[in-house]
Amino acid sequence: MLRDKMLWIFPSDMLRDEYRQCVDEGRCVEEYAPEIEKILAIEEEDSRNAQAKRLLLQMEQTPIKEDFGYLEPVSYEEIQRCLSEEAKQNYPYDTDHLKDHVLGAVYGRITACVLGIPVEGWPRKKIREYLEATDQMPLAYYISSTKDDTVRERFDLREEDAMTSYDRQKVEWYDNLNGQFPNDDDINYTVIALKILERYGRDFTMEDVAEAWLLGIPAFHACTAERAAIRNLMNGVLPPKSAVECNPYREWIGAQIRGDFFGYVNPGHPLEAAEMAYRDASVSHTKNGVYGEMFIAALISLCFVPDMTMIERIYTALQQIPPKSRLKESLDEVCRWYEQGWTFDTMAETVHQRYHEEEMFDWCLTIPNAMLVVACLLCYDNFDDAVTAAVLSGFDTDCNGATVGSIMGAIHGLKGIDPKWYEAFDGIARTSVHGYHEIPLQELAERTISLIKE
Repeated sequence: MLRDKMLWIFPSDMLRDEYRQCVDEGRCVEEYAPEIEKILAIEEEDSRNAQAKRLLLQMEQTPIKEDFGYLEPVSYEEIQRCLSEEAKQNYPYDTDHLKDHVLGAVYGRITACVLGIPVEGWPRKKIREYLEATDQMPLAYYISSTKDDTVRERFDLREEDAMTSYDRQKVEWYDNLNGQFPNDDDINYTVIALKILERYGRDFTMEDVAEAWLLGIPAFHACTAERAAIRNLMNGVLPPKSAVECNPYREWIGAQIRGDFFGYVNPGHPLEAAEMAYRDASVSHTKNGVYGEMFIAALISLCFVPDMTMIERIYTALQQIPPKSRLKESLDEVCRWYEQGWTFDTMAETVHQRYHEEEMFDWCLTIPNAMLVVACLLCYDNFDDAVTAAVLSGFDTDCNGATVGSIMGAIHGLKGIDPKWYEAFDGIARTSVHGYHEIPLQELAERTISLIKE
């Protein structure tokens, strides 16, 4: 049982993911494939993990192929040298209605996260079939469980078991929540970002982020890249090295879900939002993992700017990430699909053809999730349609729901969100930051506004 909880810790469990990660980065690792299988066949655990760690460190250092078609810098200075002068531009934002828009972003993030939580880890076919079997299609409200034993058996529902990677007491169906927002890592990172800025100021460093994590986030409440980074930090491996050492999850979605807050505190200033996001992301991620957080932070900063279309916001936010990166290429492609008149369903199906949500590596990877987020934002102009599309699309349902909800809430304000979404709960975020932390969302929004540079 304990071994099952130690996900993303043991080196031997990481070998295949590290190989895939290195292939994606264009590294010369093909010769290591047979050795990986030999190591995984070692029965004695200590020996297997020792050999695995040696090979992990070796693969991380392999050179990138000369014909690799991308240019993906790691340091902030190198990233900045890739960008155009337009990336430095600031934009006037709506100061008269700022509080409503920040409230919309905060409420949009947490309510849409809750919408996606119970089906996190489910493929989209199973999500849709379950909703149809329980008369919850079209999806218009939080997802509830069912007492129909036939349906429960068909979908393998076990109320007391966690259906995702978290060890929850009960699956967080709406009918189990009793009007209280549940704890979730997406919300933990919003709260820890607030505390980082309050404690260290706007000029916080990577080391400040690392300290805040060690002081405030229980290690087993972090996942994938963040858990690997915390392990590294506890062993004295400091950022940015903490993001890459024995961390094959370094381009997964974990950083992208942390970018929202840095957009909130930099309305109309995409460069500052992206730069803060870079400092935060580099503790646990690199390259496209970092770019994902920079893009989302920049995009949200632009959501407070009136009179911009969604595609203008997206193209402007994309100016903050390297133009020859895999993420930029993929999101540019989604924008072209939209301009060519593709439907959302066609976009989502194309993403699913390229990436396979049944494989955990693809399910958690930044790029396919960011592609779905952008498709939702381009194809739907209201909160309900955008967040339900994000959840129904599969992949990382709660993370994508939260990001889309945050963006739509920032654009339309709390007044643009149907009260059914937030009146279902008591308005208090519950997190595991500092052991256990409660914060009313109204207070969270007010403290966020106080951190905006005048």
